[in-house]
Amino acid sequence: MPFTIIAASSADSHEIATLLRRSILELCTADHDNDPAKYEPWLKNKTAANIESWIHGQGGVFTAVDPDRKVLGVAMGSPDGEVLLNYVLPDVRCTGISKMLMRTLEDYFRDRGLDRIRLKSTETARRFYQSLGYAETSEIETRRGMTFRRFEKVLE
Repeated sequence: MPFTIIAASSADSHEIATLLRRSILELCTADHDNDPAKYEPWLKNKTAANIESWIHGQGGVFTAVDPDRKVLGVAMGSPDGEVLLNYVLPDVRCTGISKMLMRTLEDYFRDRGLDRIRLKSTETARRFYQSLGYAETSEIETRRGMTFRRFEKVLE
């Protein structure tokens, strides 16, 4: 599947919001167990208005787009080296898009002189981050009955 990684555009904020909501609802069922009490708070800030403010904020927001400029994935990193988002459309899971978005974030952090990257992972994404060389720390957070594990990676 051909795709390109580009800086996110506020023109894509509605499409990104839909992608985030679909990904959480359809791909993260192991985390939220289809329980609205767990996923509704997770979805609450996934609005076009919030996404537009994230795009214009201080971090880096990147999208994977197909040749027709349809958004297939999105990733966001903070200025201090934290991965805040990494989601793909359910139909393109396991196609390499998420991996390329992570490489783009790693380059973004390297370009800012950072040597370490961190993130909190759902149970759904845990093996994915391990496969990319991220090491699980002892920090575990439980929110709304869901477990999030802290991962770190030294950038070379």
